[in-house]
Order: sequence, then C-alpha cells, then structure tokens
Amino acid sequence: MAAILLANAFGAPALMAWGPEGHRAVGALALDHMNDTTRQLLYDIMGSEDRAELTQWCNWPDEYRPTEEGAWSAPYHYINMVPGESEYQRERDCPDGMCLTEAIGKYAAELGDASLSDQHRRQAFGWVCHLLGDIHQPLHAGFGHDRGGNDFAIQFGSEELNVHEFWDHTLIELHTDSWEELYRLVHEQPFALGGAPWQASEAIDWTNRSHALAECRAYPENPEISEEFLQSTWSMILAQLARGGVNLTRVLDTVLAMDDGQEEPCPQAAD
Repeated sequence: MAAILLANAFGAPALMAWGPEGHRAVGALALDHMNDTTRQLLYDIMGSEDRAELTQWCNWPDEYRPTEEGAWSAPYHYINMVPGESEYQRERDCPDGMCLTEAIGKYAAELGDASLSDQHRRQAFGWVCHLLGDIHQPLHAGFGHDRGGNDFAIQFGSEELNVHEFWDHTLIELHTDSWEELYRLVHEQPFALGGAPWQASEAIDWTNRSHALAECRAYPENPEISEEFLQSTWSMILAQLARGGVNLTRVLDTVLAMDDGQEEPCPQAAD
C-alpha cells in the first residue's frame, strides 16, 4: 500500500461498528433494493425521501449511546459468546435480553407496529439499520475477554492499533473517501435477496455465522499485519457489508408489509 494512503488511514478517533460510512452503505443498499411498496411506506414513516437523510439515521444509535440518556443501550451493539461455543444460546449468552441478537427482533417489531408514533418508528428504523450492520461485523459477535478485539493489539505499518478498529474503520478509510464510494464498492458484491420472508429467528443464524468468522478469520496469526491478511480482511468487509444490506432489505420488506395490511408470513417448515 502506498505510504500516503497508510498515513491518511491513521489519526482518526476510534469508531464503532463499521464507522458511519459502513452503516450508511448498508442502509443505502437496502433503500435501493427494497420493493416499491416498502420504500413508500418507509418514506411516509420517516417524513423524507432524501437518501442522505435516511442513511444518516443508520448512525443514530452510535450518536445516542454516548449520551446520558442513551448509556443504557450500549449492550445492544454486541453479543459476546463463550470461546469454543459455536451456537448462540440466549440463556447463557444473553439472559437479560440486552444484546445485539435480541435487539434486532425488538426493533424490527417496533418498526412494523403501526400503532406506534412515527417518531418512535423513525428511531426503530435507525436501530434496525444500525444493528444489521453490527451483526455482520464479526467482532461484534466475538468474545468478552478481549472486548471484541478492542484489547487485541496489532501493528499496521508504523502504527499500533487494535484489531477491532482495524475492522471497523481503518481499512474503510484506507480504501475509500466517502460513504458513497464505499457503497459503490459494496454494491458490486454478489447480491441475491431470495424469495423467503425474513424471520426473527434468523438473528441467531447471523450471530452464529459472525461468531464463526470471529473465531477463524478476524484475527491475524501475528500482531504485525501482513498484506495477505489486509487483502483477506478487506474482501470480507465488503462481503459482510453486502450481506448486511441484503438482510436489511429482507427485514424491511417483511415488517413493513405488515404495516401495509398484509398478513404476517407463515413460518417456514423446518428442514
């Protein structure tokens, strides 16, 4: 990597969960691919059709969390699992319901609840968009002992970082100058919605998959970052952001269909 790009990647404050650019890219992907009925219902709830304004809501939970009023919400941004365990269990991993996995269903239900005020549902949209980004960042489904990689030090060029911030924003800032540019790169990834409506239980599947990536792909073998690990991580970041956009689209198409008076989809039969 060119030295000037490396220099530009550092010096920024640590950001959480893809940084604002990543969350906006996930939101923009869903805005562009949700069905027309869903899109119009969302516009009505949000009181805006402005793409920049709507995607900015995807960062609202990170702006709310550091406030005195929002401090309670910090556990909603991650789920810590036991090392060596590959399957999420609520009783063990999130007994009080205060974790990323459980928050997805909570706010998806609130977004789809037409009895709630538009302001309540706007915030629910912000949460749903943000959480779908978080759940697809592997270290947000990582381990408590190193705080999701925040305590795992790495060497990148001449800089000392932690592996969580390397994932969240260092590589994004290295490769892009704006959320629109990141969105363009993410949009070039394979994108297949499939036909099945979203089900709340899928949050567990997303948790398990991200946790598996945290275990086997998220950490370098050596503290000094190699070109191979850099390229592998960047490819995975783009793929996970695209996956987040795919699944956000499915969530929005499902929960806002209920607002449109359609019946809630029947659960799919077990394999």
